[in-house]
Amino acid sequence: MSEAIRAFFAAWGDNDENRRAESLREVLSPNITYLDPRTPEPVTSVEALIAYVAMYTQYAPGATASVSALSETQGHYRATVTFAMADGMTQLGQYFIEVDDQQRLMRMVGFVGLGDPE
Repeated sequence: MSEAIRAFFAAWGDNDENRRAESLREVLSPNITYLDPRTPEPVTSVEALIAYVAMYTQYAPGATASVSALSETQGHYRATVTFAMADGMTQLGQYFIEVDDQQRLMRMVGFVGLGDPE
């Protein structure tokens, strides 16, 4: 399962639109629900999530996203993701992920940062 999560975020930095879309289709459940602080409402279709990831690639050329830490509790995953801009600036985010019975990403909730205590 960790490979599907890693492949999902690796696709964010793929400049080839067709390859990126195919990579995402391979790991996403048709019943996907995705949200993060930048989505005005949950994304609830594979095609809409492909379009959302394409915006990242378009508005941040040369940027990448990669899983820097991953843990699991009884089939639920927590991924720490490093978003790296082409200029070297980075931002961490954390995602909580559930998968379907075919081990495809089904529910993803993202947060900025690591939830450090104030």
